[in-house]
Amino acid sequence: MEGKGKASRPWKARWIMIGIAVVALLVYGAGSFVYVEAFGADRDHGTLVIGVSTALAADAVRLGQAFSAGEADRKVVVVDATGATLFDTAAGGSPATARVDVATEGSLLAGLLRDGLVDYVFAEGQALAGLGSASDLAGAPGFRRADLLSLPFPSARVAVSLEEARAIVAAGGGSAAGLPTWAAGIEVIGLGDRTPDRQLLEVDGVYPTRASVLDGTYPLSSEAKLMARRPQGFLSLLAHLPFARGWAQPNAAVIGEFDAWLATPEAEGAFYGASQEITLAAVGDVMLGRKTGREIDQFGLDYPFGLVAERLSSADITFCNLEAPLGTTGTMLPGKEIWLRGRLEYVECLKLGGIDIVNLANNHILDYDSPCLLETLDILDQNGIAHGGAGVDNVASRRPAILEADGIKVAFLGYTEFADPGLFWSFSYRRSFVATETLPGCNPLDMAMVAEDVARAKTEADLVVVVYHWGMEDIPYPQPFNPLNDLETIARQTIDLGANVVLGTHPHAVQGYETYGGGLIAYSLGNFVNDQNRETQKESMILELQMGPSGVLSARVTPCWIISTQPRFMRGDEARLLLEKIEEISAGFRDHR
Repeated sequence: MEGKGKASRPWKARWIMIGIAVVALLVYGAGSFVYVEAFGADRDHGTLVIGVSTALAADAVRLGQAFSAGEADRKVVVVDATGATLFDTAAGGSPATARVDVATEGSLLAGLLRDGLVDYVFAEGQALAGLGSASDLAGAPGFRRADLLSLPFPSARVAVSLEEARAIVAAGGGSAAGLPTWAAGIEVIGLGDRTPDRQLLEVDGVYPTRASVLDGTYPLSSEAKLMARRPQGFLSLLAHLPFARGWAQPNAAVIGEFDAWLATPEAEGAFYGASQEITLAAVGDVMLGRKTGREIDQFGLDYPFGLVAERLSSADITFCNLEAPLGTTGTMLPGKEIWLRGRLEYVECLKLGGIDIVNLANNHILDYDSPCLLETLDILDQNGIAHGGAGVDNVASRRPAILEADGIKVAFLGYTEFADPGLFWSFSYRRSFVATETLPGCNPLDMAMVAEDVARAKTEADLVVVVYHWGMEDIPYPQPFNPLNDLETIARQTIDLGANVVLGTHPHAVQGYETYGGGLIAYSLGNFVNDQNRETQKESMILELQMGPSGVLSARVTPCWIISTQPRFMRGDEARLLLEKIEEISAGFRDHR
């Protein structure tokens, strides 16, 4: 009997343990039930609510609009830290302005998240720090936001110090009371707000691009995170079970879709203004013959672009107008009086200068007739430099030159007023510059042709750049060579046809800029590498465009001055004076935006 009693004790212990486990499970289940019931929020299945810090309100609205676009069962509501609705994608309209004390935003947003009034909090800076520790935020999706300072393009004001920039941002813009008069008109925008008619300012020498914001070199940039409200902790297991998930989060499906969407290029495009971004640098007339050629022979192949090559090479795509053929063949067209030609080895100058694409539709490319043009085409092809505007016949000349950078394809087309069947220089040899079925040459400025070519280019590339070699020389405004042409109307019509950029060359003088229909028009880029001597012929520039798959995001002009034949950067007052001149000339085009 004694042995039997001892044997039963382990079973009693087991039943006790089982009982304890059952009680613990029931307690845990009840606790989980209470937790999930308390966690649950009253939300429509397809509705997301995002609480935002003041600085991110516009960005959150853009994300919400992009996420819900085309999806009838999705709705995004954006609220500020007090819970006041700033925007509802279902209702539309203009977003309201958040009016919250920045110092308390973090704790207020944390309260909204804790109480289930929002599904996400989107915050940066001080507000983000108030939401949790670095480890809490480590896995949260996010972006880098930036405060960009902008003025109407083009502007003579190109840079501010970090101290000046912070004062303008803190005041909410340059027109606030207490700021200096030079700051008037400066607006604070985000990367997603960029448009070609707003010139961005350097801050402490750093120009704001997506790259400089993402790598943190632009000083007015910071991390922004989306912190989600999710069941957490020991009691959260029940909330993750399929039968309880809809009870805990009725909108769990749309939350999952939003989580996945945040990692897509579409989300990046909504926040940054473009899913990808490249830099296009454009300069004007490059003439490698005559005195330029003699200086190349004296100083070396790297001489023409030597002072600016690093800047040009840093762009994803760099363009110039090649004003003279390269070669040794052909004879001078009779009666033309000015004949330009560079040696074949001068193609190395273009390569050392970072040039990727040249326009050949101009009034000198056939100075030595068809053989030298054909030689030029061959040497450019052999050295990997793209070309447009001229070709072995009128099919090749109209074919767009397409370059690709970071997944963005850019098509270049070229036309000139000086390719006209009625324009020749000798009645004994009536050679025009027009490409035909049987003759090499250039594309004429024919708007029916331009319309066909732009439409075709748009099917092959994301962006279209149209180059016009046009106008009268040595004047600061667009005046046609052919009096039947209206250059301003042609430029605007080209944008209307679907081009993103119009670049003008030939006048040997810097002219104005116009932003029109979301595109940008440079009526004349002026000279760049050239041996002309008038002051206006020595004024030069580099135009740099930040471009996304859908068009121009921002533009800036860097003034240059040509010493003998070599461009150098302008500094200080001389740069300001040329920029003021460009700003003044461009003011006349602003009514046509």
